[in-house]
Amino acid sequence: MHEDSLNNDFPIKLQLANLCKHYNLGKPISMPRRVYGGLLHIMWHVNTDEGSYAIKQLSDKIDLNNDIVVQNYELSENIACTFVAQGIPAVCALKNDDGEYLSIIDKLGFLVYPWIEATAISEGQISEHHASQIAAILAKMHLMRLEVPNMPEFKFDVFTSSELVELISTSAKDNCSFAKDLQKASSDLVAINEAYIDAISVLKSDVIVSHGDLDPKNVLWDNSGNPVLIDWESARKLNPTYEIINASLDWSGITKEFNKKLFSEMLLAYKQAGGIVEPSSIEAAFYGALGNWINWMVYNIKRSCNANDLEQKTIGAEQVVLVLPAILHLKRLMPELIRICKL
Repeated sequence: MHEDSLNNDFPIKLQLANLCKHYNLGKPISMPRRVYGGLLHIMWHVNTDEGSYAIKQLSDKIDLNNDIVVQNYELSENIACTFVAQGIPAVCALKNDDGEYLSIIDKLGFLVYPWIEATAISEGQISEHHASQIAAILAKMHLMRLEVPNMPEFKFDVFTSSELVELISTSAKDNCSFAKDLQKASSDLVAINEAYIDAISVLKSDVIVSHGDLDPKNVLWDNSGNPVLIDWESARKLNPTYEIINASLDWSGITKEFNKKLFSEMLLAYKQAGGIVEPSSIEAAFYGALGNWINWMVYNIKRSCNANDLEQKTIGAEQVVLVLPAILHLKRLMPELIRICKL
């Protein structure tokens, strides 16, 4: 992530004043600076006479009129804070003067965090040491079997094959830049999506509360090389074997240059820290990862083809171009990777 020296994109000064008041942040001593690196929301760095803070401005695509959506943000930050209290290195949101994490001002949603001097690392910087630390943290979280009162069952996002085919067809009609690649891969994507739907029952059979999206962009590293887990909005009940396999794929560069040795070492570190890779869940875990990527791809196809915001269109297209070959690549690698998981 990096900060922009310009700050004229911050919505309005009134919102900043209200946020500082509602979260007891003190008085701003400079205008917010945009922090780049996220794929959906906008992050700002604000300095006040009381301290330094990160303000997450939620995407305007988030339906804040939906009570369930709002409750999920409250729940995910509560989960993060509970893990922090249990010794997991993470950052969780501050509560406002209403005792809530999320504030909605002028129809925009905001979360406020203490600012930490740490940065995410690029895929080219990831070492066995980094991956092993994350694996050990995941094992610790999974072994806690954290109990969260009133935690709802996670609802899997599912697109039917007909919806997927229709969207691929629509992308061609809309002249999306990646339409030809989607059409070429259409039958493979439908088959993978069907296998993902079939895997859901297995993934539901053993669940724990965890982070849910622990890829490299959601871990910051301080100057001493210590990790800090951020961005907990995907925290939920999930299958632990799915989460370690999905994280191992992310940290070993599956979307770019896949490092099979790093994948193996991360799984080994997880097992050495006490984590259990359940043999009966392994294949379903891979299809769970593939299904999530299909869902992310669908979101970005829609974002790229329909968004009026040029920045959002560009990010959407970039993500489709990144994730489509990763889906097909992982499907080809699955037999070998399943064998590695069972070692």
